[in-house]
Amino acid sequence: MKKETCVSLDLWMTGRVLNNKIRKSGYTIAQIQKELNLSCPQPIYRWMNGQTMPSIDNLYKLSRILKVHMEDLVVPMQDDVWILYTSRNPEGSIRLKKYHSAYLKKSKRVG
Repeated sequence: MKKETCVSLDLWMTGRVLNNKIRKSGYTIAQIQKELNLSCPQPIYRWMNGQTMPSIDNLYKLSRILKVHMEDLVVPMQDDVWILYTSRNPEGSIRLKKYHSAYLKKSKRVG
């Protein structure tokens, strides 16, 4: 039996997912801020930009607000090609290039 390895969560891709789910939910940032009892909206923007990760409590509350499982809001580090969203074009979806190349380009710009 193959032993599963422990994986880390991908901050940047998780931010992309959070951004997408929040924007499509119909909730405003102010409404989510109020539901999470946050004093300001900056943490939400940091989550959506992949700068920080929500606490477990906030992740759980956010999953309830957005009506999705917590696991659907976080992304583990992988080498796969990611589908970010379905577009209206005939090809059906827009894909990122290899995950690591996109991630490394972003991290090189930041660091």
